Amino acid sequence: MKTKIFFQLTLLWVFACTSQIIAQMQEDEKPEFKTLFQTDKPVRMSGFGGPNVEFSSFGKDDLAVSVGGGGAFLINNRFYLGGYGQGLATYHYLTDFRTYDPVSKKWIDYSDKRVNFGHGGFWVGGIFRPEDAIHFGVSSKIGWGEISLIEDEYQEERYQPYFVDHVFVLTPQIEVEANLARWLKINAAVGYRFVSGINRSYQAYDNSGNLLGSKNVYETADFNSPQANVTFIFGWFW
Repeated sequence: MKTKIFFQLTLLWVFACTSQIIAQMQEDEKPEFKTLFQTDKPVRMSGFGGPNVEFSSFGKDDLAVSVGGGGAFLINNRFYLGGYGQGLATYHYLTDFRTYDPVSKKWIDYSDKRVNFGHGGFWVGGIFRPEDAIHFGVSSKIGWGEISLIEDEYQEERYQPYFVDHVFVLTPQIEVEANLARWLKINAAVGYRFVSGINRSYQAYDNSGNLLGSKNVYETADFNSPQANVTFIFGWFW
């Protein structure tokens, strides 16, 4: 009887050891999952958003102010990808801009129509040492928009944009940020706004009504400009 019990216990021990060895072998044979960027820290995803005020120039002498805002996904508090929207808030005009109607033989004056310029698209950037109270960053806004002439004062029944032109806008910038709270930053940036694709034209006539040829309604130099902006950023950063 004792021999039978000893034999059963021996078999049970051998079975347990064999199972452990097989499990260990299977674990050893399992290939290691590798990535290009090895890290022991988990990726932290968060987000932010806020209003923006931009200061630039229109033409040679006019100060232009645009307002808008944006938001983005924030990865490890260092990289972000999102979107933005921006629109011209100050009033600007094309001086002495008029066209000639050869049918009615009358001049049509557009000098009382103000310039409308809006754009929006992607917003990407990086932040250096975000844990510091004051730190630096770089970003770029890559967007599309339109330029047009509109009535000086908005009236729905009269609203009609004239000479609409679709453009591409690129605004790289360098930034300095201050952490005001865990949920609030203030960002000041300087950069340059590049606007391309301006090609809206009209038929130009001299004062006698003789056709001179096609001319651009808008000048690229009026919209390409150094710019500075201030953004209040709301989110959860730590």
